[in-house]
Amino acid sequence: MQSLSIKNVGIAVTLDVGDFKNIHPPHKKKVGKRLALWALAKDYGKKDVVFSGPIYKDMMIEGEKKRLSFDHTDSPMVAKDGTLTNFVIAGADKKFVPAKAKIENNTIVVSSDTVAKPVAVRYAFDNAGVPSLFNKEGLPASSFRTDEW
Repeated sequence: MQSLSIKNVGIAVTLDVGDFKNIHPPHKKKVGKRLALWALAKDYGKKDVVFSGPIYKDMMIEGEKKRLSFDHTDSPMVAKDGTLTNFVIAGADKKFVPAKAKIENNTIVVSSDTVAKPVAVRYAFDNAGVPSLFNKEGLPASSFRTDEW
């Protein structure tokens, strides 16, 4: 998300409105609304507009777990259908396995019984990355990776 550090640049996450077989999202009104929310908040200075879902910020190691923090969490994070999915975790061997993830104090704690010393986490990082992490307003978190592999 380095692009967000550039002046006058925004993002509308559309993981939940697209078709992974077609680059053109079929639900164009949702895409337009999300872009409009960003413009209202950033260009028109509307302070009461929630304009983004959670965007990965950083990761802390807590023993066998990773705690992920996010920007744009003024609105509480929620798991779609009550369960966080599409998180994977890897150790130094760089082999990713499905991970357990839960929301805890507006952070995400990620772990796996098969990775004793985790070093990297990815979320919704495959071609058909179906999102499960949203904010209360229904805006999805962006896909992300904590590694540079």
